[in-house]
Amino acid sequence: MQIRAKLTLQFTLLVSVIVLAIFIVIYWLRHNYIEDEFYKRLTQKASTAAELLVTVKEVNAKLLKKIQKTNNDVLYRESLTIYDYNYDKNKDIGVYASNDTSGFRTTVDMLNQVRKQRFVKFKQGDFKIVGMLYIDRFKRVVTVAGAVDLSGEKDLKNLQGIMVWLFFIVLLLVSLAGWYFAVRALSPISEVIQQVKTIYPQNVNQRLTIQNPKDEIGRLTATFNELLERISEVFRLQNLFVSNVSHEMKNPLMKIGSQIDVSLLKERTPEQYLATLQSVRQDIREMGQLSNTLLELAKVSDLNHKLMYDEVRLDETIWEAGDLLLQTEQKYQVQVDFADGLEEDTQLVVKGNAQLLKTAFVNLMENGCKFSENHLVKVTLHFEKDHIEVKFTNKGILEKPEMDLIFEPFYRSQNTASIKGYGVGLSLVNRIVKLHGGNITVESVDNQTVFVLWLPYSVGEIRK
Repeated sequence: MQIRAKLTLQFTLLVSVIVLAIFIVIYWLRHNYIEDEFYKRLTQKASTAAELLVTVKEVNAKLLKKIQKTNNDVLYRESLTIYDYNYDKNKDIGVYASNDTSGFRTTVDMLNQVRKQRFVKFKQGDFKIVGMLYIDRFKRVVTVAGAVDLSGEKDLKNLQGIMVWLFFIVLLLVSLAGWYFAVRALSPISEVIQQVKTIYPQNVNQRLTIQNPKDEIGRLTATFNELLERISEVFRLQNLFVSNVSHEMKNPLMKIGSQIDVSLLKERTPEQYLATLQSVRQDIREMGQLSNTLLELAKVSDLNHKLMYDEVRLDETIWEAGDLLLQTEQKYQVQVDFADGLEEDTQLVVKGNAQLLKTAFVNLMENGCKFSENHLVKVTLHFEKDHIEVKFTNKGILEKPEMDLIFEPFYRSQNTASIKGYGVGLSLVNRIVKLHGGNITVESVDNQTVFVLWLPYSVGEIRK
């Protein structure tokens, strides 16, 4: 069932229940009012008859009966009987009856109840009956009057019929109105659906129109636009990744192929073949290094991949990263300095993944040595209350626009064209740091490039 149909049905049911409840209350109030008015009329008739019979000396039972017959205000099947207070069914004394064939039966229990309570209402079949005790200075009588409220029943039946017709008319009008307002309320969603249908990978930069940013549909549309932003960014990074990987892989492959083709043109000396093989091996090693780096980047970018965190001593990890770098590049230099603030060894321990942190440190050291004139990087540790700050300083110069893009995958500075690299290392470092709840920035100070990395002592919420 569509939402507009559900809304219409719910709205119709709600209004119908409310209208039905109102009609029931109206009917109940009208019923009570008619019943009360009928009992008032019976009471007035009983009181008037008793008063005439008891207090007026000239009025006797026969005269009262004639007066009652001349009264135009006679109820349907009306019957009025006056009993002496000491009336006994075995002794027919002090009894007046306006109707010889009463439609209801007066019992001794009814008379006793009237004598006790002075005024009582009864119901007997269709008859409504009142019993009242009339007391005069010289005499007490019990008056019982009853009749059928025929006009009141007709009034209630007419009211009931009108309410039934009105209920179905209101039900129809409410259904139509509910459908109209449901369609109108959901029209922004229909427009969003139509706009979404026009979005394809080719125009993923297209955004949905927000009609009212304050209502729920507007916020839903804004959230969808944010999702499109992320999807667009994913497509951009994917395209960038594919193009750059294709380019970076293409160069060494073409180089390897060219060297092999040249070697096959004519016979070479063993020394020349050896040099060609060494060059090919170097190119393959670089391709393997690029593949490993890309795999590491993909691993830390996978949010479904659960990482194991443990206590890691940063000083030991930094020394291991330095030794690992110097084993491959002996001309590089790494200097480690512990700034002031270190009071105990526990300040060197953070919660993290030792292997990933070592990978990040190696990449930062290699980057600093590679782009420094003297191939030297200085590593400085500063200790704060809730985090450790690690600075990697080298004598390289970065322009402001390059600082904003340096952590993008495959981005390389213009002045690094002559230096081997793929522009993936710093992107990998940035992702590793964020997985540890930290942050990394780059700044240029006194003709030096400084990477500032801070890590919390405990891993908080993983940054996306």
